Amino acid sequence: MEDPNDFIFPKSSGLNGSLEEFLYTAKQLRLPVTSGQCHRKMAAAFGMNPKKAHEVEEASQLISTLAVKHGLKQVLDLGSGKGYLSEHLALKYGLAVVGVDSQSSNTHGAQCRNMKVCKVWQSISKQDRQITHMLASDGPVTQAAGHCKDPEESKLDPVLDEKLHVQENKINIVQSEMSVPASFDCSFASYTLDQEGAREHSYFPLTMTVDVSSASELLPFVERHSSGHFQQSQPCMIVGLHTCGDLAVNILRLFCDISAIKAVCVVGCCYNHCTENEDCTDGSKPGFPVSTHLRSIGAHLGRTARLLAGQNLYKFSDATKDIAMESLFFRALLQLILRDKFGATDLTNSSKDYCVSKLKYSRGDFCSYVKQALIKLKLDASKITNEEIHLLHAEHYMEMVYLQKFVQLQGALSPCIESLIILDRLLFIQENVS
Repeated sequence: MEDPNDFIFPKSSGLNGSLEEFLYTAKQLRLPVTSGQCHRKMAAAFGMNPKKAHEVEEASQLISTLAVKHGLKQVLDLGSGKGYLSEHLALKYGLAVVGVDSQSSNTHGAQCRNMKVCKVWQSISKQDRQITHMLASDGPVTQAAGHCKDPEESKLDPVLDEKLHVQENKINIVQSEMSVPASFDCSFASYTLDQEGAREHSYFPLTMTVDVSSASELLPFVERHSSGHFQQSQPCMIVGLHTCGDLAVNILRLFCDISAIKAVCVVGCCYNHCTENEDCTDGSKPGFPVSTHLRSIGAHLGRTARLLAGQNLYKFSDATKDIAMESLFFRALLQLILRDKFGATDLTNSSKDYCVSKLKYSRGDFCSYVKQALIKLKLDASKITNEEIHLLHAEHYMEMVYLQKFVQLQGALSPCIESLIILDRLLFIQENVS
């Protein structure tokens, strides 16, 4: 697979020595980048876009391998969302899975979706076997891990699409309110995927908020409220895919604190939502650093670096890079307007006062961008004229190339920062598990 740095700075671009050394060092300081298999028909078979299908299949294969190696038959999936990973582990790999999410809407969505999938599971599994045979015969479609792209990725197989969209009023959703310990907030929806009601091949979505300070209560609580789908007397595995912010670290803490959890598999994301020491004014534990070693040397990243850790290097290597750069350039010019016309003083990433997120505007129309931003920020747009906006854009337009190079240099550091976060978590496990 090609190195992403070669997309950003081609080897034939005549870089000076110090920049070449910087890029070489950045490459050496990051964890290896691997490739994976991705196929649109496999995604369609499970009602997912190719990127999601790739992530779920790769994660579920690894989890299944670990489960077999350690003789584990039950899995706790924290941050399970709509249950893509949980149902895959239950249906395809025969594991008893309890999917835990803090949002009841996700639990409801997971149940509705999975009951639809179960109605056509034989058809789906048959198509999956055909796809697997096709991949073995024709060879894989290789993409960058986690970045599978397909212009039709949101489209489902027409036949399966029709089967999956069962009338909602035909699905019986069972929900119940219950008295729970103060450390947990829970509601649940229950069903079994196989006709005999065996725990194997079962998926139970559970809505609850887990308090890691009450780790000893977690497994007994799950057993009490999962209708026989989970037994605390049996060893289990804890997993998480796309565990946002501190959730990944909290899963690792649970793994270290609860002896019945024999294996862990977690994929983190949204590092910008991780907490550091300055964020934990209530006495809670930070999400970085977590290892004793990095804490002892006072390691610190800050939100800008954590935000950079989750960036995709490949976004500057395809046809969308000009659009992405225009958006960044417009944002930089908007900051000048906010400073000079509206007296803004704190324009750092940590400030939420001037957050515009995504704006709907015509490409290349900076004036429209500014007006939309000022409306969103509830500022008086009459303080700046269209002529002033156009003059500001013309004055700084030639500087866009400098911003582009700066962002590309940041991109070279992105995998280094992510590697530091991952290694900190691995070191935490090594320090706390004998």
